[in-house]
Amino acid sequence: MKTLYVLLSLATISTSVALAAPEMPAGDTPDPYRDLVIKTEGGLEVTTTDGEFSLELGGRILADAAIYDEDKNALGNGSELRDLRLDLEGRLYADFIYEFSVDFADGEADVKDAWFAYDAVYPWKFSVGHFKEPFSLEELTSKRYLTFMERALPNELAPGRSIGIGAHWSGQRVTFAAGFFGDDYNDDADDEGDEGWGISSRLTFAPWAEERSALHLGVAAGFRRLDDEEEVRFDTRPESHITDIRYLDTGKLEQSRSIALLGLEGAWVTGPFSLQGEWMQAKVERDTGTEPTFDGWYLQASWFLTGESRRYKQDAAKFGRIRPLSEHGALEAAARFSSLDLNDGEIEGGSSDNLTLGLNWYINRQIRLMANAIFVDNDRFADADGDVEAEDEPTIIQLRAQVDF
Repeated sequence: MKTLYVLLSLATISTSVALAAPEMPAGDTPDPYRDLVIKTEGGLEVTTTDGEFSLELGGRILADAAIYDEDKNALGNGSELRDLRLDLEGRLYADFIYEFSVDFADGEADVKDAWFAYDAVYPWKFSVGHFKEPFSLEELTSKRYLTFMERALPNELAPGRSIGIGAHWSGQRVTFAAGFFGDDYNDDADDEGDEGWGISSRLTFAPWAEERSALHLGVAAGFRRLDDEEEVRFDTRPESHITDIRYLDTGKLEQSRSIALLGLEGAWVTGPFSLQGEWMQAKVERDTGTEPTFDGWYLQASWFLTGESRRYKQDAAKFGRIRPLSEHGALEAAARFSSLDLNDGEIEGGSSDNLTLGLNWYINRQIRLMANAIFVDNDRFADADGDVEAEDEPTIIQLRAQVDF
């Protein structure tokens, strides 16, 4: 409730700033701050005619259901609100932009993005607050625009949102982003010891990026010094969120000092067809002398049966919203193979391969229906750190109804 109050208060303050105006001078000269442009397509947006102030209120609802054809373990058929989010973003005094979003899907207020940035020194943008670290094409692409319902298995290795400062540079074909980060805002410290810190960076190159054709290449690297507890844990579900079973689980790796991350990414779009793939690696430095290394990769392909193309945003080096060509919407078929290996030496966190088939119907720009079929193949160590039977091979059917505004 406190976070909801903050959100509503921020919306009120931002609206007041956007609508505030000095006294109208004598004569017929109009005051530009009194002239507003109000748009309701895709959300509520209020902008001053000079562009110096803006306020946009939006959100999203993602409703999921899953049926598990179980093999050795009970996964639990069910449904959930995968995302239930309110978003507030806009511009202040022409040179500053901001974004604040809160997710209520778990019954609690979970802060997602909460940052502001200075973007008056083109092509640089400098940000501070809580936002995603620059690492991984799949991670940086919004969940609203992903081809599949869940991100691929290797994204367990990618850092997500953290509190920090960052810089982003965008050229005609190249982008570069880097930042210095603390911990996730939503992580509660167990003690009063020092929290961890990290550095992430990402470099991308797009030899061409047109409306219906693009080639994207990228490399990312990161380093994180762990907090005073000196432990880290990697664990992940199959590519389905409704079940709580995390087959792959390293357990707590104690006496761990730091993590070094490396990622390679690529994507190709030509008309209705696209390919995308990534490889990621995490190397853990420990006081025990052993340095386990975990890695994973995925490759996916999609085809728009109705002729649309995935929209590549070159300045941000990620994918954006699909725009149907027909009033009947857009239809997309897709397939993905992903693999993650959390086994190395004495660490037996398990290895898993997932084959996912997907069908998406974009009813319009804001509403989408999704269907995924996931075929899971776990190895003999994929036992959720001893909590379930290993070598499980379930099949998962899941559906999503999505609206964002």
